[in-house]
Amino acid sequence: MKVIIIGAGKVGFSMAQLLSGENHDVVVIEQSPDRQQVLEETLDVQVVSGSGSSTSILESAGVHNADMLLAVTEFDELNMVACLLAKKYGVKTTIARVRNPEYLEVKDFFLNEVLGIDLMINPERVTAQEIAQIAKNPEALNVDYYADGKVQLMELELKEDSSLLGKRIKELPTSVPYNIVSIARKHRMLVPSGDDILQVEDHINLMARTADMRAVEKLLGVYSRKVEQVIILGGGRTGYYLAQILEHNKPAMSIKIIEKDLARAQQISQKLKHTLVIHGDGSDYQLLEEENIMSSDLFVAVTDDDKINLLCSLIASNLGVKKTVCQVKRTDVMPLAEQLGIDTILSPRLLTAGAILKYMRFGDIISVTLFGEERAEMLELLVQPGATAVNKEIRQIKFPSGSVIGAVVRENKVIIPDGSFIIQAHDRLIVFSLLKSIHKVERLFLNGGKIF
Repeated sequence: MKVIIIGAGKVGFSMAQLLSGENHDVVVIEQSPDRQQVLEETLDVQVVSGSGSSTSILESAGVHNADMLLAVTEFDELNMVACLLAKKYGVKTTIARVRNPEYLEVKDFFLNEVLGIDLMINPERVTAQEIAQIAKNPEALNVDYYADGKVQLMELELKEDSSLLGKRIKELPTSVPYNIVSIARKHRMLVPSGDDILQVEDHINLMARTADMRAVEKLLGVYSRKVEQVIILGGGRTGYYLAQILEHNKPAMSIKIIEKDLARAQQISQKLKHTLVIHGDGSDYQLLEEENIMSSDLFVAVTDDDKINLLCSLIASNLGVKKTVCQVKRTDVMPLAEQLGIDTILSPRLLTAGAILKYMRFGDIISVTLFGEERAEMLELLVQPGATAVNKEIRQIKFPSGSVIGAVVRENKVIIPDGSFIIQAHDRLIVFSLLKSIHKVERLFLNGGKIF
């Protein structure tokens, strides 16, 4: 697949790295000589110097033959114009990063439909929505939903007092249906078999019907608690969006934002209805003590500085905050960050990449979620008539190693399958797969099994 990426900032570089690593033909349009040099020295991609809103630059990048154009510069209007031009050139899929909420919240029509843009994505809003889900399920490290909210995936860490330690997967109680689709262990991701033994510090990804998840947690000795007090470090777009979302939660939460920039603090204070905005430095230990941070249920660090986020999350943890969530924009430091004792590390780039990868996968793909350092994926897809897997039991299918079906939705009913489950055409599957097996998984559910 030929992909043109406009803008080699953090998101653009990350997507170029990811897609070139999958052997896609990637062309990056970038104006900054410094960023061009970084691309040429580190990635196997073609670099074109210029503006993505220029027709001559788009043509020199090969827009006539491109399958996808991804515009992720700092300028919303440039991104939208580039996508509009790409559609006129015949590019099948266009994606624009759009940060201004006014463009995304037009009441009378959908701007992306008017402009013919397939996806308008706001990384800050995506990150805020992910954190809001964690606030609803504070016992989890991460939470995702599939099948229009009917299926829930929850990441849990096994502590030293967990009743699951030392047990084989096949020995776990099963009176409520669920699947453990993966285990992250010592920075490795694996798909467990029934004989795998659970160990301390394992991060398990648990999938069940959303309506059953509380019962599954209780079955496995995991108990949820409410989040009543939230402190958000950073009143930028992500912090503001998060407070906006949490203000609508029931029951109501006590929400505080600590923002260093006075003008920004005053601006968001006027817009937020039930959030206390504090002007101050979140790395000031005395300020955190004065704001009684130790009684908070959730501390969220989402400034634009990874170092500040990590430092303040550690301070909050040491002061006794029950749960810490830290945004880290540099994915290369995430393995180190995960060793610091911070409960949840989130990467806006990985969240954004998952939304974009939906358009890179073959077959009827509904959604894609990225996981871990080794980059596994959760694919939500529809089984096509005539696919290899149709009318076969799961155990009869030559399912690729490192992959597993976590749940199936058929005629609006959620099924947690076992080996005897028979796949049918039009089933909606949620499949976990390591990177090495993704294309093999795609072929199983394609009509004829061919990837063109």
